[in-house]
Amino acid sequence: MSKILITGGAGNIGSFITDQCIELGHDVIIADNFYNGKYKNISNHIDSGKALLETIDIGSYEMVRYAFEKHRPEYVSHQASLMILDSDKFPHKAIDTNITGTFNIIQACHEFGIKKLTYGSSASVYGNPRFIPVTEEHPFDNQTLYGATKIAKEALMQSWAYSHNVPYVGFRYFNIYSERQGLGAFYTQVFQKWIHAIYNDQEITMYGDGGQTLDLVHSSDAARANVLALFNDNVKNEHFNVGTGKETSLKEILSLIEKLLGKKASVKYVDSDPHLVRRRCSSIEKIKTQLGFEPVVTVEEGTKKYIDHLIKGKI
Repeated sequence: MSKILITGGAGNIGSFITDQCIELGHDVIIADNFYNGKYKNISNHIDSGKALLETIDIGSYEMVRYAFEKHRPEYVSHQASLMILDSDKFPHKAIDTNITGTFNIIQACHEFGIKKLTYGSSASVYGNPRFIPVTEEHPFDNQTLYGATKIAKEALMQSWAYSHNVPYVGFRYFNIYSERQGLGAFYTQVFQKWIHAIYNDQEITMYGDGGQTLDLVHSSDAARANVLALFNDNVKNEHFNVGTGKETSLKEILSLIEKLLGKKASVKYVDSDPHLVRRRCSSIEKIKTQLGFEPVVTVEEGTKKYIDHLIKGKI
């Protein structure tokens, strides 16, 4: 049994890491300011006493150090982040959270002798892919502030964390989705928006011809990658893609939602933004080989979970 601190532990990925660490019998401390995270994602663990909660902002080193000194974690999974759309709206906050916050976490990990740190990067660092599937050797070609903060996080890990003897593993998440996500993501928010609209017989918007593709990986799978890395002493100071290696088009997502809801969508087609990424597809050979990770949740299973969750909450 180990003590694990999870930043963003009430969020889309962090809450699944919380679930899985508790299931393995570990002590969990959740650090979240609930900007993106939802208390309902972790309420059962807090109420049962299986997890402790610190409501802090990682942009404050004073708060971060307080949580580390109070709980003395052995491992840290750093998932707290401002998402793409919020980063566009609040650029200074994005830098404060994604870059300064990450620096604060590294500093605390160094000061308190953390055994291992995992954290979330993003496929956004690659920009519009030059080749498919995208390997970890693909050059950075980011075109968003959000992606720039993720590149900065990786640079901090490769320099500051390495020089300060903080073993880390970073994950370049592709198109993460789950029933626990908010609307701060860009591409995968179509799930929530489309399910709501189709269920309520409202029109949906399709950009372009719907041929754009995503590499959809369920948040529980992304969480499992983090858990595998935390307790693997042989893998450190590495970055891995987290995806499925499969492309799913927006047209296919729409067709699947229609099938599962038993309703036909009313679709309004508008021009696609030429700056948007047209294709996403990861190579996951490296993570398979070094961590033994393979995704287990299919797009159909994940979409059904999403729809069941929304219907249970009365959409």
